[in-house]
Amino acid sequence: MDNTVTAENLANFLRQNGKAGARTLSVLGHFQPFVEAFNLEIGKELLGDAIVIHDELLMKVANLTATPEETMEYKAIRKIIFRWSEKIVRYEKAMSELTK
Repeated sequence: MDNTVTAENLANFLRQNGKAGARTLSVLGHFQPFVEAFNLEIGKELLGDAIVIHDELLMKVANLTATPEETMEYKAIRKIIFRWSEKIVRYEKAMSELTK
């Protein structure tokens, strides 16, 4: 999908959507660096590491063999992954609204 947006696209979008459109652009501006970071090799590696750690800890928690420290680690990595996912979803939703 081509995410190129022209000044004319932006003007039309803002004219049609007013304050809601401005909020959409704000979300895009706020989360764009984050989403771009995950498209870099280092971002992909970071996400991959987080998922591997999450999966290993989840197995221990589910099998009731996790130490209290591992349970805390699991909760922390789970929270981080959810936050990352939320940011990416919000960005993609805003981009979708902009490029309709």
